[in-house]
Amino acid sequence: MKIVVPVSAILPTRRRAPLLRRFLESLHAQSVLPAEIVVCDASEDSATASVVSDARSAWKDERITWRYLRADRAGLAPQRNQAVAAATQRYAWFLDDDVILEPACCEMMQRTLDAHEDVGGVTATITNQGYTAPGKFVRRLMRWFENGAERPTYAGACVGPGYTFMPDTSQDIAPLSRVEWLIGCCSMYRKSCLPEPAVPDHFEQGALGEDLAASLSVGQRSRLLHVRDARCYHDSQGGSHKRSRRALADQGLRNRYYIMTRVMGRDTPRDHLNFALMLGFGLLSLAPHPSKWLDLFQSILGYAKAAWTLVTRPAHV
Repeated sequence: MKIVVPVSAILPTRRRAPLLRRFLESLHAQSVLPAEIVVCDASEDSATASVVSDARSAWKDERITWRYLRADRAGLAPQRNQAVAAATQRYAWFLDDDVILEPACCEMMQRTLDAHEDVGGVTATITNQGYTAPGKFVRRLMRWFENGAERPTYAGACVGPGYTFMPDTSQDIAPLSRVEWLIGCCSMYRKSCLPEPAVPDHFEQGALGEDLAASLSVGQRSRLLHVRDARCYHDSQGGSHKRSRRALADQGLRNRYYIMTRVMGRDTPRDHLNFALMLGFGLLSLAPHPSKWLDLFQSILGYAKAAWTLVTRPAHV
């Protein structure tokens, strides 16, 4: 019989029952099992509830507590917060329903937290989303953000106003490495280290940047680590919140501005200039490709709407 560990698996979901079923199959195949599985469902039908009921029956393990919650409010941020509030275990494992776990993922993350009391959170290796070393222009931008300093590697870094890099996933790195932020689709936190609420509750729909906001808050008080051998595949699926480039740009700008000013505490004129440079760099990356010009135009419109909101309704950001 597998060992059950003091972990609450946190699963917000909406209208993605087949993905959730696949995820739960990979969770059941783990070398150790979480003591609690908290599913917060914003679906309008009963398909997700049926998947949870079927999985609970198939597992046949009375040591594991299943909590199926109907979402009080749809959206990744409020659903994750609702699930965290209901969780009772020592560690909260943030997961997306489109992740496929390798068998030792939970064990490696939980073991790391058990062994390092000063670590507030750990993140897994996302096998299909690894670190890409920045090119010459990006390195210049990073040096500008950090007043001329240059790092030997930017793996797992959060630079300047919130420019992030994925952790290094190559096998020649150390089993544990320090990072500055954690990836939302598969990260485990010491529950006592999470802020209240765990993620900014006003972030809308897909809550772009919620993982950055939560992990930066935890990282201000404790270490964050990347666990090389905790591995999963993120089969990122489109949701309704991803269909509009304009809406994504609007949400992304407002959320990242909130992170920079409220979470990171950066609100000087230089910080605002850096923020504009970061957004502008993202737009420039689309400009050379005619097939991306519609995305570029929609992003500009989204940024304009967000900027207007920042000026006219700052309390809503």
